[in-house]
Amino acid sequence: MINITMNNVNNLRLRKLDLNTLVVLHTLLQTQSVSQSAQLLCIGQPAVSHVLKRLRTHFDDALLCRMGHSMVLTPQAQTLKPALADWLQQAQRLFLPQGVFDPAHAEATLRLAMPDLLEAALLPGFIEVLQTSAPGIVAEILAMQGSEVDSALSDGRIDAAMGYFPHAGSGLRRMVLFNAGFVSVYNPQRLSLSPTPSLAELTHYPHIFTSYVGNSAGIVAHRLKQLGLTRRIIASGASLLAIPAILQHVAAVALLPEVIRPQLKTSYPELVVADIQDDQLKIPIELVWHPRLEQDPLQCFARGLLAQQTRQTFAA
Repeated sequence: MINITMNNVNNLRLRKLDLNTLVVLHTLLQTQSVSQSAQLLCIGQPAVSHVLKRLRTHFDDALLCRMGHSMVLTPQAQTLKPALADWLQQAQRLFLPQGVFDPAHAEATLRLAMPDLLEAALLPGFIEVLQTSAPGIVAEILAMQGSEVDSALSDGRIDAAMGYFPHAGSGLRRMVLFNAGFVSVYNPQRLSLSPTPSLAELTHYPHIFTSYVGNSAGIVAHRLKQLGLTRRIIASGASLLAIPAILQHVAAVALLPEVIRPQLKTSYPELVVADIQDDQLKIPIELVWHPRLEQDPLQCFARGLLAQQTRQTFAA
């Protein structure tokens, strides 16, 4: 027979043990009496005597020996007594409800994946709140392609991800934070457009193209195709945050998710940001996480904080 051990635990040997038997043994070692043990455990004396017989066979030791009108512990039983009491206390704690989560005293690291645009918009406020309400929690933000999110959540590399995930696994938990429309962005010193340009008007000008996490650019291309429109792309960037800098120097337009608006208002006030009135041109910005973290107090706290910060940042 092959003994299988994991983390120094002999599963085959422990599988033969009965927790109820160990509880009886603990009581016998404490009371040193079959009758008192039976009374405390609310079972009959014959049942306690039967368990004691099995235990003597298992340990190859008498455990309790009669001396006059009482019973005394053997040396092996004396050794077992404190170890068994400690083990049962630990086992009991496994089944106790977890204590109330206290953010102010929590020490942990939150590993979150989100695109640079959301990071720039949300992280300042999120970190400020964390430092006030949970100073021991460290936020670790990772850049990650949408296609990597499933595996990263499954193997525990990240705790949650925020962005646009049309192809994320169906087994993940999801929270839609808001539905983001699109805006057109351009430099009014280089282009002259109507205040609320239509998609048809926008296709008359060169475009700077980029792909948001999850490929929101594919949504734009699909919508233009539905309308029988085409655009001329003169450059493609890897980061959304690079696009505004390009538009400062080029007579072109970019169609970007509206979540970029706060960043543009702060860093590029000279650019025009115009809403695109098209109900078909929207993407859900979601928070996704693995089911195993559904009830985790730390993760529940973090998700609530992220949702609150998102509402405050992108409030209409």
